[in-house]
Amino acid sequence: MTKGAPARALVPLGVLVVAYGHITHEFLHWDCPVRALFHVPCPTCGMTTATRALLRFDLRGAMHQNPLAPIVIPFVVLFCAAEIASYVRTGEIGFWSQPGKTKSAVRIAGIAMCAALFFVWVARFFGAFGGPLRA
Repeated sequence: MTKGAPARALVPLGVLVVAYGHITHEFLHWDCPVRALFHVPCPTCGMTTATRALLRFDLRGAMHQNPLAPIVIPFVVLFCAAEIASYVRTGEIGFWSQPGKTKSAVRIAGIAMCAALFFVWVARFFGAFGGPLRA
């Protein structure tokens, strides 16, 4: 561990507190800025509700909110956990943006997921996957 690592070790706790507050709405809640400004759902609309459903093992409910939720949510959780672990270890942000074979695969997977989210978002406007979530 490098200098300052003990203080950086508090970062995961802070992330967990913020995530818990947002997911449960216990003490932290914010609305989707795209939905608030443009009155249309964004490509990731429904992910917070889908996360709540997945935490209750309600796969059908999660997929109703966003059909890609069972793929995207675990990917984002693992990506964030790896990034936070790297930050705690090294003190540097952006671990996954550095070159390397494994990191390239993660970048490609992230880009593919963004493309899939965009495709599902557009398809929902045309009635696919239960149509768009109400704004």
